Amino acid sequence: MKEYENKNGIGEIMKNDICENKHGGIWTSQQAFDRAKPNMAKERLQVLMAVEKSLNEGITSKEYAEQAGKPLNAVSGRFTELARDGWIIRNNETRAGAAVWQSV
Repeated sequence: MKEYENKNGIGEIMKNDICENKHGGIWTSQQAFDRAKPNMAKERLQVLMAVEKSLNEGITSKEYAEQAGKPLNAVSGRFTELARDGWIIRNNETRAGAAVWQSV
């Protein structure tokens, strides 16, 4: 993980909730975001490494969640953040109804 820590801010803690537009800034969602913040940078690194490890096959957020033993809602935001920041992209495939992600 070390090689990613300072590369283009991948290890930075998120300051804004990526889902804020969906939930409208409701206080319970903001509290959940504040509780999750300390682990977000580490999780983004883990997701990025899994996407890069998947090479040309790519990986879905569902596949990653299953491999990592975490609920989908705990990891899907990290895929969105990495895509927003230009680290990963969706290809044109889907598997089991989920988008396939690849590294840039």
